[in-house]
Amino acid sequence: MKFKSKSLIIFMLFFVSTIITVAGMPAPAGGMGREITKVIHVKATFSNPEILENPNTSELHVEIDNLETWIHEEGKPILPVFRKTFLIPFGSKIKNITCRVSEIHSMILPKGGIEVSRGARWFGTDDIMDVQSNDVPTYPENWYSYRIGAGIKDGQHVNILTVELYPVRYVYSNDTLEFVNEIELTLTYTESKMETFRETSNYDLMIIAPSNFVPALERLAKYKDSRGIKTEIVSLEEIYSKYSGYDEAEKIKKAIKNEVENNGIRYVLLVGSIDKLPIRKTHFIRKWENQYHNLTLLTDLYYSDIYDADGKFCSWDSNGNGKYGEMFYGVEGEDDEIDLYPDVYLGRLACKNVLEVNVVVNKIIQYESRTGNWFKRLLVIGGDTFPGWGVIEGEFVTEKTAEILSDFSTTKLWATLGNLKPLNIHIELSKGYGFVHYSGHGFEYGISTHPVGSEEWIGTYVTPYATMLFNGYRLPVIFFDACLTAKLDFNSSDLRDDGIPIPFNMKFPCFAWYLVKKPLGGAVATIGATRVAFTFVDSSGVHAGASRLALDFFSAYHNTSILGEMFVEAQIAYIENAGKDYFTLEEFILLGDPSLKVGGYGI
Repeated sequence: MKFKSKSLIIFMLFFVSTIITVAGMPAPAGGMGREITKVIHVKATFSNPEILENPNTSELHVEIDNLETWIHEEGKPILPVFRKTFLIPFGSKIKNITCRVSEIHSMILPKGGIEVSRGARWFGTDDIMDVQSNDVPTYPENWYSYRIGAGIKDGQHVNILTVELYPVRYVYSNDTLEFVNEIELTLTYTESKMETFRETSNYDLMIIAPSNFVPALERLAKYKDSRGIKTEIVSLEEIYSKYSGYDEAEKIKKAIKNEVENNGIRYVLLVGSIDKLPIRKTHFIRKWENQYHNLTLLTDLYYSDIYDADGKFCSWDSNGNGKYGEMFYGVEGEDDEIDLYPDVYLGRLACKNVLEVNVVVNKIIQYESRTGNWFKRLLVIGGDTFPGWGVIEGEFVTEKTAEILSDFSTTKLWATLGNLKPLNIHIELSKGYGFVHYSGHGFEYGISTHPVGSEEWIGTYVTPYATMLFNGYRLPVIFFDACLTAKLDFNSSDLRDDGIPIPFNMKFPCFAWYLVKKPLGGAVATIGATRVAFTFVDSSGVHAGASRLALDFFSAYHNTSILGEMFVEAQIAYIENAGKDYFTLEEFILLGDPSLKVGGYGI
C-alpha cells in the first residue's frame, strides 16, 4: 500500500532481521513426564516509520520499509507489525517473557489524522469509525504480543506460537507516534515429554454415523482402505453407550479424543443431519451502537478442537454453566476458554437418510476415480458486495484467488464484465470446475450480489435452479464467501421472515449442502457459513472475515491436496494473521469428506 509522502524521516539502512535461538536444559518433572526448559529468542531491527497520505481520505498511513503486514483492529490505528510463527512440542507451556527495546523515539503526526481500521463489515452498515482509545495510553499497549494453541500441522500434534512485535505505537493523548529501531524478545517455555499419542496409527479415518447409515458407509470405508486410508466406522449408538459427557455432542468429542490418542486417527467424517448427529451451538453476546445482540452459531469446530495449549481437554464450557463457547463483546460476562486450533481434519456429510448417504458416497468414489482436464479450471463469481465502500469487494477478492491459483484456467463472472447472470452461473457450473469461489451476499437457499455502485441485485442463483444442474462427476469444491449458505438448521420460518408466506413448519436443505447431496451433479464439497458472516476488505487488502478465510483456503492448495488438510491449514493461517476471530472460525464449516483427494488420484 503506497500513498504520496506527507512526511518522511529516514536516517538509517532499512532492514528487518530475526535471530532465533533455542536452548534446552532439564527441569524437574511436573507430574507428566520429563520437562525441558527451552528458549526462543527473536531480535528484529526496523527502519524509522514513513508517514504517507491516503489521497482518497487525507488520512495518514504509517509504513516501515520491508514490513508488509499491518494490524487491523476495529476502530484502532493501522500500524506495521512484525509477525512470526513457531511450532513447538505439544503441551509446551510459556513460563517467562522478557522484552527489550532500543531507545524510544517520538514523532508528531502531521495534520490530517491517523488512518483507522474501519473494521468488519457485517454485510450491512458502512459507518466510518473514529479512533477508539479503550482507556489505554498507547496502541498497541505493549511492544509485543503472542498467541498460542494446540493444533495439527502436517499431520503432527504441536503447539502453534505466533509472536507479534510492534515497532510503532500511537499515543492518544498528544496524537504522536512512539517508535523503536530494535525489539528483542525472549520466551522461555517448558517442553513436557507427554506420552499422549501413539507413535504409529492403527487407522487414519474415523467415520461417525447413526447405525442405520453404517451398511451404506461400508462401501466408502472399503474404497478408502484401497486408497491406503485405513478406515473404521463407529456408530453413534456405540459412542453414546460407551462414553460419558454433558450431552451427546460431548460424548462424540470424547470418542474422537480417545481414537486420536489410542489409534492415531487424523481424519474424522461426521455423517448425519444435525437432528441425527448433533452440532454444537455457541453463544455470542455483543453490544454494538447501543444495541445488544445475542447470537448463536452452529459449529463443527467444537469436535476438531480437542486440546488447549496445555495439552488438556478443551471443553468449550470452562465455566461449567452448560452454555458452550460464550463470548462477550462490549458487555460484562465470563468468556469460555476456547483454543480454536483444530486437532483433527474434520468434515460433515449432513445426510438425513440412507438414500443421501448412497448419493454422496458414490460422488466421492467417482470423483476421486475419474481424472480430467476440467479440474484445472477455476470459476470466480463476484460483484460490488458493499456499493460505495471504495472497492468492488467481490471482484477484488476473487481476483486474488485467481492470482493464488495462477496455474488454473480462470473464468470470471463479474459485475463489471456484465456477465454475472443466473444463466451464466448455471452454464459454467455445468461445464465442470476444480474450484469455485463465490464472494458476495448469501442466504439459506442461494446467492446474490450487487452491480457496481447500486443496491439492485444481480447474479441471483438459488436452489430451484440448481435442481437442473447436471455436471456429472465434474464436481467442484466451492467456497461460499458469504452469509448463511451452510445454515444446517434452515426451515420454513426463515422463509417467512423473508416475506415468503409458507403456513407450515418444514426443514429444508441449505444451499451449500444441497449442492453436495444432489445426484448427477452439484459439488463434491462446499465450505460455507452457518450464520451471518462478515468481511474486512479495503483497497489495501483482504484482512479478516469470510474473504480472508477463503484466500487462506485456496492458498493451502499449494501445500496439500487433501481437502480437510486444506481447510485446517486455512484455519491456522487465519489465526496467525487475523487473530483469534471466534465468530468466523466457528461458523464456517466443511461439508465434505476431509480425506478427499482434491482433483482425484493421478493428477
